[in-house]
Amino acid sequence: MKGFARFAWFYAIDHVMVVLIVLLLTTSLLEFSFSVSFLNPLARSLSNFSMTDIFYDISKSKAQKDQDNLITLVDMSEVYERGELADIIEQIENLKPQVLGVDIVFDGVRNDSVGNKRLIEVAQNSKVPIVWACKLMEWNDEAEQFCYTNHSFLTDSCLVDEGFTNVERDVNGGTVRHFGVRRKSEGRRVYSLPARVARLYTGGDPAMDNDMSCAINFHAVKFPVVPYDSIAEHADLIRGHIVLLGAAQEERDKHYTPLGLIPGLYVLAYTVKTMVEHQAPITLSVWVIWALSLLVTLFTQVAQAYAFDITVRHRLGSVKCLGRMGVTSSVIFFTLVTVLVGASFMLYMRDNINLDVKWAILCMALLGTARLIYSVIVNLIGDYAYPHFLRDVADKSLYRYESEAKTVGKIEMQQSTIEL
Repeated sequence: MKGFARFAWFYAIDHVMVVLIVLLLTTSLLEFSFSVSFLNPLARSLSNFSMTDIFYDISKSKAQKDQDNLITLVDMSEVYERGELADIIEQIENLKPQVLGVDIVFDGVRNDSVGNKRLIEVAQNSKVPIVWACKLMEWNDEAEQFCYTNHSFLTDSCLVDEGFTNVERDVNGGTVRHFGVRRKSEGRRVYSLPARVARLYTGGDPAMDNDMSCAINFHAVKFPVVPYDSIAEHADLIRGHIVLLGAAQEERDKHYTPLGLIPGLYVLAYTVKTMVEHQAPITLSVWVIWALSLLVTLFTQVAQAYAFDITVRHRLGSVKCLGRMGVTSSVIFFTLVTVLVGASFMLYMRDNINLDVKWAILCMALLGTARLIYSVIVNLIGDYAYPHFLRDVADKSLYRYESEAKTVGKIEMQQSTIEL
């Protein structure tokens, strides 16, 4: 350990300069990738990737997923008549759920006057809190708000609690990782359906970030699903629970998430669960992530350089070969990546902190290229720089190669010493 510390300190300038070149390479690579069209998908995929996707995928692969005891889904995928939907809502109400969220937008009055009337009756005489779905329409970039809201026709006849159900995808990759808590529409703030359900259940506002969104915790669980025609037989799954009514098998309403392609009703369920249990992943600031990434990169650089220096000076040719082939550097790289991913996973599972290590891994992967670039610079300075003190500095570098003249001089000196 003392030898490692001395090595790190003696060649500190080399190590710091290599890391700075890595930082320059990383930023240049991302900037260049976004500006060049055929490289744009690669850059977007990298920026859209999140380490939590790996953790959620691990939880999805579990043979036995945890049963969720908070939220129950009632599937009405095969029901289209408003009168029948009104009967289903009334059946659910009679079983006294804590909150009912209806993921169906009843936009406009249909020719089915009986069905319209039944829905209005159910809304007016509801015995439990119900949140009805609405849609926010036509986003205006300049005003940073939606132009109008597609309300349920019920709002024309009675006072109902509404929440928008717009599923938002990440711009780069189309993956759903966040859900809006509040959005601005027609000059006023409106809540999403999951946020309204969570507020009614907990009595308080759910946590949200600066974009008024909530990062969804997609830790895979098994939500109980009750068919619309057997509600009474599953009273124990409805009474005292949060119930979401919607299409659990609708092919046109599926979204890409870290768990794969899932129906919108499940996206709402994971969002409500996250908001109610305050389990939104804690995301560290970009400055903290980059500071940690550079520290890890610096440590990797010192470790790889130290291992290389030891192996190439070893008395055994086989060990020298391993060092010059880069085997030791590769072992160190993969070992540290494993440790990083493992630590990130444990931190997320135990403390719900999302430590994104993808930038650290990218920087570590570019160390070899950075060392080559730095080696060229050092040797150019050592051979041609003026004044001479710059050459003296370069000569002390770990990456300085002796010129042929110096090597011949050393050999001649050794021969004359032997002759004497």
